[in-house]
Amino acid sequence: MNELAYILSPSFSGSTLLTFLLNAHPEIATIGELKAQAMGNLDEYDCSCGTRVQQCGFWRALAAEFERRGLRFDLADLGTHFRYRSRPALDKVLRARVRGPVLENVRRATRAMLPGGARFHNDTLTRNELLIDLVTHLQGGSVFLDGSKDPVRLWYLHRAARWNLRTIYLVRDGRGTARSYMNHDGLSMADAAREWRRTHEECLRLVARLPVGRVLHLKYEDLCRAPEETLDRTLTFLGLDSRARLDDFRAVEHHILGNAMRLKSSGEIQLDEKWRTALTPADLATFDRVAGDLNRQYGYE
Repeated sequence: MNELAYILSPSFSGSTLLTFLLNAHPEIATIGELKAQAMGNLDEYDCSCGTRVQQCGFWRALAAEFERRGLRFDLADLGTHFRYRSRPALDKVLRARVRGPVLENVRRATRAMLPGGARFHNDTLTRNELLIDLVTHLQGGSVFLDGSKDPVRLWYLHRAARWNLRTIYLVRDGRGTARSYMNHDGLSMADAAREWRRTHEECLRLVARLPVGRVLHLKYEDLCRAPEETLDRTLTFLGLDSRARLDDFRAVEHHILGNAMRLKSSGEIQLDEKWRTALTPADLATFDRVAGDLNRQYGYE
């Protein structure tokens, strides 16, 4: 059974940074977010190695491996995301947040009853399995890292039982994440705080159902303030020799999909706490009202 590590977190919690740092270990293979959605215009999309993604030697080699097996390969749709946009009813079932055991049984039964639902789900799992195998082989690793963050996706991968799965649950001060939601998605603070809270509540429901000893809790702030110690702890959790990691993660060629941070040339790790000066007293009061209690449970005062 192949080794699979998964980063679980809300968006804007530092998963891209963690992915780059872990990818500097020779035994870790990754393309960042395996679900690979919203890449936009591929003619203008840069791989994190610095070349256009369609001209990148790694992605061309991956496409050749698919073609050698008689399979279609399309960077615009890797076939690894559990989305079915042409079937709204099935898509809604697939994307629903992770719930308790009763509702998850209802989801599984509904998916099986909808025409094509079970086949699509199994085909997507098989596509994930193949892509993980090929990327791990091409990059010469022993552990594949999926930085997709999505709790529903992790639930599907866990239920499939096709991998030896370990989960890295990454947390960031909710005020910083909420500020990013406001800036990037145009949300009000109330909506941003609710989104942060709902996502973490979903993560907690899922983590409670994962095997004991298979979840590592990390804080973004610890990763930035004490990267060596935090990475050593993470690599040990993944069963890897921490002595083999590189201190400069930019010294390694990466082929990572995700946000714009992957294209920055600096290897310096900087803690982003702009929320401390950017958020107004009213913003902070709103966040505290909506999600302050949960944020404090994670140790943020």
